Amino acid sequence: MKVTYIGHSGFAVELSGAVLLFDYYRGALPQWREDKPLFVFVSHGHRDHFNWEILKRYGQRPNVRFFFGNDIRLGEKWLAQRGIGAGVREKICRLAGGRSVREMLGGAQVAVRTLKSTDTGVAFVAEVEGKRIYHAGDLNWWHWESEDRAEDAENEAMGRAYREQIDQLAGMHFDVSFVPLDPRLKDSFDLGLNYFLEKTDSPAVFPMHMWGQYEAVKEYKARPQNAPFAGRVVEIETEGQTWNI
Repeated sequence: MKVTYIGHSGFAVELSGAVLLFDYYRGALPQWREDKPLFVFVSHGHRDHFNWEILKRYGQRPNVRFFFGNDIRLGEKWLAQRGIGAGVREKICRLAGGRSVREMLGGAQVAVRTLKSTDTGVAFVAEVEGKRIYHAGDLNWWHWESEDRAEDAENEAMGRAYREQIDQLAGMHFDVSFVPLDPRLKDSFDLGLNYFLEKTDSPAVFPMHMWGQYEAVKEYKARPQNAPFAGRVVEIETEGQTWNI
């Protein structure tokens, strides 16, 4: 299994018989054999997770399927205005949180399950070729520092909502996971990642949504309280990095 970091929350996972592309919005895309089934995942419509060009680039392939969070609305007129050909909509499966679906494409079968995001859209659990992959999208423990009591209450509600979703994955094994580590959250930036690591069996977790501040990974690993998890977190240094898992 080859993992490529494209940028921000964008990753590609290439298996022997299929390719999975998650939350692409910019950056150099790897090259794959055109006859290889391609499953494209877009967790939600925020501009740092979705670029409609992905539909233009891959939409005409016969061996492609798109899985979109259901906040993304793509009408025929909208697609036509952007030069996206007819028939692409039929290749898009829109999913709300808590849904499951299976697709067979060119001999490759993918089972997809979604969780409800604590922001917008969904997180994905995808199973292909006996591998289980998690991509959080914007499902995270968004704890923003504040001295405002109302915002403190919002932070508490956010924590409950996040734990409720991740608890659904408790005890599950993931071969590869992609989870936010957003430095804008300051001292609370590792809450969501640590809870995910605590609840799941995830030996290779790729931090994402770091806004190019890759020193956040080193900061995470340097915190003494993170020592039990640090060895499971992959250190990302630049776009275009690849790993064989």
